[in-house]
Amino acid sequence: MSVRSVAARRIRTVAATAVVTAVAGAAFVPAAAVAADKAGDESGAKTAETGGHALRMTLGAPSPTGPLKRGGATESMILTVANSSDKAQDFSAWLPGTPDGPSPVLKDSIVFAVTAVDAPATKSAIGRQDGLFQGLFFPATGNAASSFSIPAKTEFTWKVTVGLGASYPTNDGDFTLTAGRLVGDTDDDPTRNTQVFKIDPAITPGKLNVAWEQETGAVARPGRRAELVLNATATGPGEFPAELRRTVSAQEFREGAGHPDFVLEAEVGGKIVKLKEFNDSEWELPAIAKGFGASTGTESIKLYLSLGEKSDIEKDTVVPLHALFSMGDTWGFNGAETKVKAGPAVVTAPSGTPSTTPSASGSASTSASPSASASGSAATTTGGTIGGTTNTTTNATGSLAATGSGGALYGGLAAALLGVGGAAAWFGTRRRRAARA
Repeated sequence: MSVRSVAARRIRTVAATAVVTAVAGAAFVPAAAVAADKAGDESGAKTAETGGHALRMTLGAPSPTGPLKRGGATESMILTVANSSDKAQDFSAWLPGTPDGPSPVLKDSIVFAVTAVDAPATKSAIGRQDGLFQGLFFPATGNAASSFSIPAKTEFTWKVTVGLGASYPTNDGDFTLTAGRLVGDTDDDPTRNTQVFKIDPAITPGKLNVAWEQETGAVARPGRRAELVLNATATGPGEFPAELRRTVSAQEFREGAGHPDFVLEAEVGGKIVKLKEFNDSEWELPAIAKGFGASTGTESIKLYLSLGEKSDIEKDTVVPLHALFSMGDTWGFNGAETKVKAGPAVVTAPSGTPSTTPSASGSASTSASPSASASGSAATTTGGTIGGTTNTTTNATGSLAATGSGGALYGGLAAALLGVGGAAAWFGTRRRRAARA
């Protein structure tokens, strides 16, 4: 095995360990897990030379066969992990799940359990990230950061049970479950460890389209607003089972450009209200009510970006704005990006003499977050998809729009989460939610 391959596998395993550690409530990667991974790397290098892995994982076909119904019967599969090596091997795994559709699944949307068949007593739990379901199982004597020790020339088996809760989103279709290793030198080929559960009634899911519009040529300055509109449109059957929360952030404003002192306002109920920052340069917008779907039409909210009196930006520059949608106990499953110009208040008077007088703007109310969205118009629109399909960028605004499907915009599909760094993203986002709370 090449040094690059060993390093990549070590990164993936340590990052994935951060997932189960985070679920267990600890904010660190245990030293034992790092040591176990190092040993696994050495063992893996040897077994790779002979063309194999110490462990082989297989997720069997579900029984009974047939589609799953919301609130209906469950189906079970046998998960087998065989140790072909001459020494005991550490092992742990997760089972990420992805719905086919625009809505993430809430924690009670999926029935999930793992029980030992020919293995030590086992507990299971559900982890969450970016709208994705994550089934976990671990030794009953430990916690979600613990691993099993599989003796030499031995195989362990577990029964994995899956069903749909009554709250499984009506705008989602089939549900895909993939078993992947977290710790251990394991052959976990997704083609052998993926099951797709058909849903009854069958639907052709739609999408959640999120897009920015903005006034052409607008520049945010102290006392002068740049007007934007954030639009959300759903397609296809069904609706979202909970309200959609929306946040906007300007946290990627480039370093060295000065302290912007951003001010973001929203037009709600015919009034302009100042939005409260819950993090530096991050704001929460009024939520879209539960039941949002294609029949609702476009949900639009008009926003105004300006700079406060403490801004020290010295020249016109570009500010990236990110909109992020979440629902229930999920975070960041869909969103869109745009770029807005911002600059100082200095303008040139007719005589050619510089003036520091900012342009006038309407006064803003400081009322708290209302629940209704306001419609607005703007000069340009953009469309596209982040996470696998097309993005469209306009020269006038530099905006990006996103189309979400199956909670896969920022977290990626289940297979992508099994790649390098996917688990680290889980841990980092969880920490960000904690800061928000």
